[in-house]
Amino acid sequence: MSLNNTDSKNTNSNDGNANVKKKYIRKRKRFERFDGYKVKSVHSFQKLVPYIMKPRTASSNYFEATYDMAEVVKYLDEKNSILKEKNDPNNPIKKYTYALFFISLLVRIFALRPKLNRFISRKNIYQRHNIEVAYVIKKEFSDEGEESTAISSFERDFNIEDVGKVLFPSIKGVKNTTNDNAGDFVGLLMKFPNFVVSFIVWIFDALIYIGYCPAILRKIDVMQCSVMFSNLGSIGLDSVPHHHLYDRGTCSIFISIGRIRKELVQTNDGLVEKELMDIKITMDERIADGFYFVKTFDILNDIIKDPKRLDERLKEVLIDE
Repeated sequence: MSLNNTDSKNTNSNDGNANVKKKYIRKRKRFERFDGYKVKSVHSFQKLVPYIMKPRTASSNYFEATYDMAEVVKYLDEKNSILKEKNDPNNPIKKYTYALFFISLLVRIFALRPKLNRFISRKNIYQRHNIEVAYVIKKEFSDEGEESTAISSFERDFNIEDVGKVLFPSIKGVKNTTNDNAGDFVGLLMKFPNFVVSFIVWIFDALIYIGYCPAILRKIDVMQCSVMFSNLGSIGLDSVPHHHLYDRGTCSIFISIGRIRKELVQTNDGLVEKELMDIKITMDERIADGFYFVKTFDILNDIIKDPKRLDERLKEVLIDE
């Protein structure tokens, strides 16, 4: 099923407005989960897989690749030059970073490949209502520097500017305040005895299991997301480790990226210096078959080679049924 711009709800006629909301979301039916709906068009064997591979950690596939980032580097330099020339104090985007590029890339990939936005619960395959990206924010670059994990929701047709205007206020808010909903809650929780902590965590897990979660819990539980993203290049790591998935929650994909490094590579023209980046991806293989993932990596590579594709909003969005 696909929706185009005329199908979207709450659409402002001013398409240049950054606050335009285009809800490419299937209408939630009564008694459905708060975060997604059961997918109908699934082959019988794929329906059986969650019964065979029960925990998410035992169903993980690991993918790693090194990408030539030359076009991305050039693209971000051009975007930052234009940003500097305009010098708009009201623009929440202060710099086009690699984190912004990759989160925009993830939003685009999840919009183009909707099966990635699935998760497994109660041995059923669900499609998530929204694209939810969780990301780690380091408040201070030191051994004692506090870390926080935030989660943001993005529309399926967003371009890089739209993503930035959601992302940067969120990051700024976390860095500039001591109010951290998740951190404050955990700090309070851990003052209780162990058996109380275990009971409260059990309640949280039970609510997620049955598909009901109060809004206040959604704000602090970042494991209820489409993908978790970690930019380890921001702390100087070239080569990054694979990160495990979590059995609790509904996150089916974890992506880590390293720092861009210059390296001599043997080509047909001899040794050529390239700007390379390592990317590690951990995936729950129960949400889609291997061929679907392989085709997804091809699209990811295509966008890295032609990052200007992220400047355009999608005119048609697929909805997984």
